[in-house]
Amino acid sequence: MRSQGLAILITILLGIFGQTANAEVVIIETSLGEIEIQVATREAPATSQYFLNIVSKGLYNDGSVYRAARLDDTPEMQFIQAGMLQSLLTQTGPISANNYDFPVLTEIESTEQTGLKHEVGTVSFARDLLDTGYVIPDIFICLRDCPWADAYGRDKPDTRGFPAFGKVTRGLDVLKKIAGAETNGATTIPFLQGQILSEPVRIKRARVISD
Repeated sequence: MRSQGLAILITILLGIFGQTANAEVVIIETSLGEIEIQVATREAPATSQYFLNIVSKGLYNDGSVYRAARLDDTPEMQFIQAGMLQSLLTQTGPISANNYDFPVLTEIESTEQTGLKHEVGTVSFARDLLDTGYVIPDIFICLRDCPWADAYGRDKPDTRGFPAFGKVTRGLDVLKKIAGAETNGATTIPFLQGQILSEPVRIKRARVISD
């Protein structure tokens, strides 16, 4: 009887600590409303820590939601992109993560490793597709399923895809509203033309809260 009670206690404790290990939540406050993100610290520990460090340092504060894109012929936007790198959109000359003073991840936790998928509401990181392939600070959020972003979904710059690390649990309606705006914003990057919001939405701040 005593051993049975001990087993139950251990199970309860494991459940509590398991929830705590995956309980990081980030709120992104925009001028049009809040987006709440559940961070998958257990499934994608390195990518999650990279994200949480960026948030804790305030690097997204006064950033923007600046891109809404579809990579197929369906009318609805596939994803929206946000962060601190909007100014790079109009840079002239070669653009490389090596040329700027922002944190990067050189190793990629692919969806093959984490078991996460780029589905509706998935939050993932962009990569430097013009040069290094590194993970860069800006995030994109799936408004539809985006299997091309999973491992082996594409072959440029490689087959590792993009590192998913979280899920929107509140505010998807805010993102869809933003995604419906005009996308004639300026950019010198050819493959982004027609995808940049004419009026990017300001990120007031991002903060980590307890679940």
